[in-house]
Amino acid sequence: MQSENLLNKKNIAIIFPAWTNCGTYRVVVGQIAAYAEMGANIYPIAISMTPNATPENKSKWRGFLASAHEIRDICHLGGPPLAPLLSYDYLWNALWPYFHGNHAKIRTWLIEHARLSQEIEAQKFDLIHCNHFFSMPVAKRLAKEKIPILLETHDIQARQFEIMNKLNWCLKPKVTYEQLLVEELAQLKQASALIHLNAEEKSLFESLLPNKKHILLYPSVNKITLSSPGDEIVMIAANNPPNLESICWLLDKVAPKTKNFSVSIYGDADKGMQKFFPELFNKFKSSFKGEIRRLEEAYQNAKAIILPAISGHGLSIKTVEALSTGLPLIATSIAFRGMDFPTQNLQGVFIADTAENFAKALDKNILANTSLDNKITKPQGTVEFYDKTFSPAQYKENLKKIASEFM
Repeated sequence: MQSENLLNKKNIAIIFPAWTNCGTYRVVVGQIAAYAEMGANIYPIAISMTPNATPENKSKWRGFLASAHEIRDICHLGGPPLAPLLSYDYLWNALWPYFHGNHAKIRTWLIEHARLSQEIEAQKFDLIHCNHFFSMPVAKRLAKEKIPILLETHDIQARQFEIMNKLNWCLKPKVTYEQLLVEELAQLKQASALIHLNAEEKSLFESLLPNKKHILLYPSVNKITLSSPGDEIVMIAANNPPNLESICWLLDKVAPKTKNFSVSIYGDADKGMQKFFPELFNKFKSSFKGEIRRLEEAYQNAKAIILPAISGHGLSIKTVEALSTGLPLIATSIAFRGMDFPTQNLQGVFIADTAENFAKALDKNILANTSLDNKITKPQGTVEFYDKTFSPAQYKENLKKIASEFM
C-alpha cells in the first residue's frame, strides 16, 4: 500500500512507437492500465516515424487510431514534420544510412525531430516510462535532464533489424549487427534504469552494459477466456520474419509427415507468405484464415494451440496468451524462450522440437494425455502459471515496486 501511495497523482509519461499489430502495443496497453490502477496521472504518447505525422495532422493517424481502440481516447500524438526531412542532416545522417539498412539511425533521427503537442511539451512529469531505445530522444526532451527515465528494451533491437535486412533490399556495404548495436547501446546508456521483458534479454544486456541497473519485468498479458472448446487446431501468426519461418517449417517439414494435416492459421501472415513463399501458400491456402479484428475471436473455436517457433528472440506474447487459455499446446522449446521456468513441467504442454515429433502430436492427439510422452514430474497447470507470472494483477504489483524506487 505504501508504494502504491507513492505513485498516486504522480504525472507519468508513457512513450511508445505508434504501432498496434505487434507485441509492443499489447505490452504498452498493460503499462497504461497498471499505472492508471495505481492512481497515477498517465500521459500515453504515441510517436510516429511517418513523415508529417504531426499531432494536428489527423489524416496520418487514421490507421493507428482505428486500431488502438483501447487507448485512442487518452493518447497524445507526435511525429516528424516535413521541414526537417528536406535538410542535409536528414539526407546524410538518416536517409543515407537507412539505404544501407541502418534502421537504428533513421528511427532515432525521426523521433528526435518529432513534434509534440503544446500540452505535452509544457507538462511537468515525475517519471518517464519509455519503450524502445529509439524513443529516447523524446524521453530525454520531456525529462529535462532531471526526471528518471525507465527504458523498456523489448529485446535487442539490433537483432530484429538484422532479420529485417535479410528480407529487405539494401545498398552495399550493408550495415552490420555490431554497428546497429553501437547505436542502440548509446541510447540505452542515457536511461536511469533498463527494464527487460524476459530472462534471456536481461542476461544479454547485463553483459553489454554492466554498469547500468537492469530489472526483469515480465509483461502484462490479458487472459484469453473461452466460451467452450471448439474443433480447430489454431496458430496465431502476424506478418513478420520469425512467424513466416515458423509457418514454412510447419507446412514444408511437419505437414508432409502427418496423416491428415488440419491447422487454422489466423493473422496477417498470409500476406507475407503469399509474397515471399507463393508456392507453399497456394498449396495450403485453405489453412490461412486471414487477419481478424479481435485476437480473442481466433481462439473461440480452438481445441488446441500450436506454437511451431523455430526462430525469434525475446518473450513470445502469443505463447503467454496460449497459456492463459488453458487449452492443450504443442510447441517447440523456442516458443518458451525467455521464461525462467522449466516449461516441460507445465501440464497440458507437449514440447516437440523435431518435425517428426510435431507431426506425431498432431496425428495422435497426444495432447489428450501429455504425461505419457512428456515425462511431467511436477505438473503445474498453464493457467496457474499464467496467473502467477503474467496476469495484469501480478504485473501491477511488480511495476509498482520498480516505479516506486524512482519516486
